Amino acid sequence: MEKKKGVGLKTAMMLVIIVAIIAVASVHPAASQPTFKHGKTVWLLMPFTGAFFWRALVAYKEQVVKADGWNFNFATAEGSDTTQFDQIITYAQKADLLIVFPTSMGGVNEAIRRAEEEYRCPVIVYKNYITGKARFCISYDDFEAGESMAKEAVKWLQEKYGTIRGRTVIAANGDLKLSGWKFRQDGFNWIKKNHPEIKYLEILGGLRPEGWAEAIDAALAGAGADVDAILSASGGPYILGTLRALEKYGKLFYVGDPKHIFITNIDGGPADLNNVRRGYVDSIYSQTPDSIAFSQWELAKKYIIKDPSYQYPPFKMPEIPLPYKVEQPKGTYWGGKHLVMPVQTVPFSKTPIGNTPIPRADRHNINTWELYGNSVATLVGEDIKPLPTFAAKGKEPEWSAKLLSDHKAWFERFGKK
Repeated sequence: MEKKKGVGLKTAMMLVIIVAIIAVASVHPAASQPTFKHGKTVWLLMPFTGAFFWRALVAYKEQVVKADGWNFNFATAEGSDTTQFDQIITYAQKADLLIVFPTSMGGVNEAIRRAEEEYRCPVIVYKNYITGKARFCISYDDFEAGESMAKEAVKWLQEKYGTIRGRTVIAANGDLKLSGWKFRQDGFNWIKKNHPEIKYLEILGGLRPEGWAEAIDAALAGAGADVDAILSASGGPYILGTLRALEKYGKLFYVGDPKHIFITNIDGGPADLNNVRRGYVDSIYSQTPDSIAFSQWELAKKYIIKDPSYQYPPFKMPEIPLPYKVEQPKGTYWGGKHLVMPVQTVPFSKTPIGNTPIPRADRHNINTWELYGNSVATLVGEDIKPLPTFAAKGKEPEWSAKLLSDHKAWFERFGKK
């Protein structure tokens, strides 16, 4: 009888323990099988999607997020801090991860703080940086690109004229509340700081390509009529106004012509590369939206959303180890396979930042198919259809026809129509 009573007591105790475990698991699912509270959902919040580069950033991010079985959504703020602030608060309550391309450097800091602290939604920053705190940011070295363009323009002027005194350089840019354009302007200002003998004109076109076209037309019609070099902080539809205005005023000459005005720009979409092939533009400092999207998502998967524990007590927000080195993602182009991107703390932001390299392209490497402006054509096609042509003056460069022919053959085989 004693033996049977002991067995009964032990069985009863085990049943009590099992019931307790089930009760705890029902109250605190993270103790058993933790799940993402919003079904593995990502919201990408953009400042603007009215031009190709911005849409390419959306397309690349959608591609990698969906490939891993996550739900992808995006919204645009049309340049408004207030709109994006509200979007961050709204979607932080519906997402397991927010990816934010900020409308300005400081305008949404508080919303991002609330998203993480109140709604337990981690935020990673896309392309442009914030001064506040988020998990991490992957961007492009806008300052280094801008300064490199300025130095290239000065070198070109020195080699062509033997002196840079009295020469005119126009720096065309957008809305400087966005860190990308602001840092590029800081880079361009290397000319102002180091070469006061150059007539240096800064023009701002705002957020939209139409504003750029109006600003450059006015500059070329007025004080910039005798311009010798143009630095354009963006390409695609943003530089179209520059080329049209040069054509309009009879100042668009092919590369190599004695009257050619030196032109270089940042971005590197399909139309930008076409401008180099045709001999309108000297060089491109290519952005790398593909590698930004790919590397950021890999880092997020590895360290931020590797599991949903941050959504349950003690609500510890995950971080990435610093400093962290990122290698060039497969299929992208940084100008060399040996290059790496460090993600590290910086003095101007509470968010760790990684800046991708700044691959430069000219007629010698413009048909490198891994360049963003080439490879993006396999995903979303060309940015401007048909690719624009202009009535340039002088003799068309001998190398142009071959570059165009090779690209046409490649695009017919791999491009998305």
